[in-house]
Amino acid sequence: MSPPGSLEAFAKAHDLPFRGGGTLPEHGNLLSRGGRVEGLVEGELPGGVQGALAYYTYTYETTDSDGHSETHTRRFTVVVTSVPQSIGFMPSLGFSGADSEMSGTGGGVGEVVKVDLGDDARLKGARCYRYEGASEMWTRRLFSPALVDWLARSEPDLGFELFDGVLTTGRDSLLTSADALTTLCEEAAHLTTLIAAEADQGTDTGTAAGNAAKDPKAADPRMEAALHSVAVAPPGSVGGAEKIFRGHVARSPGTLLRALSYAVVITLVLNIPGAAIPIVLGVAGAWGILAAIEGALVAIFTFFIFRKSVRESGRKYAAEAFWRSYAQTRGMRLEEPLHFSATHAEAKLPWRPDRVLAGPLPGGGEGCFCVSGDGSKRSDRVAVVTGPAGPVAESELEAEPQGLTTKDLDTYLEQLAGEARSLQAGAGAGARTLP
Repeated sequence: MSPPGSLEAFAKAHDLPFRGGGTLPEHGNLLSRGGRVEGLVEGELPGGVQGALAYYTYTYETTDSDGHSETHTRRFTVVVTSVPQSIGFMPSLGFSGADSEMSGTGGGVGEVVKVDLGDDARLKGARCYRYEGASEMWTRRLFSPALVDWLARSEPDLGFELFDGVLTTGRDSLLTSADALTTLCEEAAHLTTLIAAEADQGTDTGTAAGNAAKDPKAADPRMEAALHSVAVAPPGSVGGAEKIFRGHVARSPGTLLRALSYAVVITLVLNIPGAAIPIVLGVAGAWGILAAIEGALVAIFTFFIFRKSVRESGRKYAAEAFWRSYAQTRGMRLEEPLHFSATHAEAKLPWRPDRVLAGPLPGGGEGCFCVSGDGSKRSDRVAVVTGPAGPVAESELEAEPQGLTTKDLDTYLEQLAGEARSLQAGAGAGARTLP
């Protein structure tokens, strides 16, 4: 029987819907590789967790030093579940068994640190990395001796990734055995329950704020200096002051010096594989030609690095000026998103916000206005959360080509605040009617 047939048979045996294809959330390292789903089962899986069991395949190409390309295919059986209350404590986490093709990073490349799994010989070759800003205490509690022993007893190709509340548990290859599929579902349920319980404990014990993850890139002294130095009227759109900040960044001597230093380093690095040219020119005594070539490379790299820095910094500083201005004029304050996600874990907002504004809501009451993205993608979201446990009113976020405007935000804020109050009133009425 073909692998898709076996997954279909599994779905039928458990009275679950089956589809020959579909989509999975592009969260984490594995599911962001542009792969395809070759079979999908959704619903309450063995182990009692709601999620999706799927065959997932992706391909990639490598090229050797001789220019020969080779295509590689990787096949996985994965279970995807949701643990939204983990976002504020552990934005990314990954584990890869000794024989697993999963990365072990959870998708947070560039902002991860290794998790110490101890010296158990059964975990030799395994990899585990967490978000750099996650609490050491929270990490140690999650990776208790019981969990480490459980991982050591698991199949060596087992891996999992937790990224922004989405947990992907998988094994290499397309599993065809009903027992193996059931076991994978139960393993995913076990991990989901453990991570959720650890997050819930912070809420129950009042330690959520102290154990919240911290964004290691939150502090940007250059941005703070620019915002302090540049006087702009309250921008009406997210990019309204971008031209002004671009000019400020372009005039800053530090921008050019950093671009020049990066360009010199890149040029020196390029001299290593291309060492033959400097050697030949040096032996021939053509130092002038060599200097001209090196100087031209430095100048070209400096130009492109400088231009990129001006554009990216101008865009970032303008967006920050817009959000700070919007919060101030609406009597709200900007709150650190991960701190919000931790202290409001019980609300289970199913995505990680980029911006959180806390304070008075239109029509009365207090709450938090949460925004993810800039309205340019279908996955961008906006929500109002009225308390640590909700309720939550959310919507897809859309913006005009010029970017988010104060009018856009006012419209979303007013509408969602009204919906949240209705949900709150309904919850209160329901509680009063209980016997």
